[in-house]
Amino acid sequence: MGKKNNNKVNASRTETGKTSKQLSKKMKQCGKKVTEDHMKQIPFKLREIMRSKEQMKMGARKKKKLKQAARLKSTQEEDGDIPVPHFKRRKEESEKAYLGRMEAATRHVLFLSQNQVDRKPELEPDQQERPADKGKSEKKKQYAKERVMKMQQKKMDKQETMLEKEMFVEDVPFGEVSMAPPSLTVKPRKAQDKTQMSSKDLLLNSLLGQKVASNPLSPQWPGRE
Repeated sequence: MGKKNNNKVNASRTETGKTSKQLSKKMKQCGKKVTEDHMKQIPFKLREIMRSKEQMKMGARKKKKLKQAARLKSTQEEDGDIPVPHFKRRKEESEKAYLGRMEAATRHVLFLSQNQVDRKPELEPDQQERPADKGKSEKKKQYAKERVMKMQQKKMDKQETMLEKEMFVEDVPFGEVSMAPPSLTVKPRKAQDKTQMSSKDLLLNSLLGQKVASNPLSPQWPGRE
C-alpha cells in the first residue's frame, strides 16, 4: 500500500512539473507574440533608428575593448613580455579550424620564447638589450637629425631674405611728389671701381695713339690735289 501511495505522489509531481513547464512555455510564446506585435505597430523608420542606436552602443563597447587590448599589447611589447593568447571558439567555426588556429598561436609563442633576448634584471632598462626589429637604428636617427637641421637652415634663410627685402623697401606716403631721382647711398655689388675705369681708358688711349702714329696722313685720291 505504501509503495502504491508513493508512486501516486511521484506521478502527481511529474504531472504538475509538466504542466508548469507547459505554462511557462506558453507565457514565453505569448510574450514574444506581444513584443512582435508591438514592434509591428512601431513605424519602420523609427525601428531603424532604434536598431542603429543599439548598434552604436555595441560598437562603442567593442571599440573600448579593442583599445584596451591594444594598450595591453603595447605595454607587454615594451617590457619584452610575450603576450599570452586567449582562445575562444568563433561563431560558425568548425572544430578543425579552431584547433588549427590554436596550434598556430602556440607555435608562434614558442618561436618568440626561443628567440627572446636574455634578460638582465641587475642592469637598468636603458642598458638592457632589445630586439633588433624594434626601435629605430642609429643611422635612421642620424638621418632624422640631419633632416631637421636642414629644415631649420631653410627657415633661417627664408627669414634672412624676407628681412633683406624689408630693408630695401621704402614706404612712400600718399600724395608725395619726387623732385629728383633717388640717390644711391650703397654701391651695387657688380659696379666697377673708378680706378679700374681710368686704367682701361688709359690703355685705350695708348692703343689709339699708336694707331694714329702709324697712319699720320690719310691717302689722297688720284686727280685731287
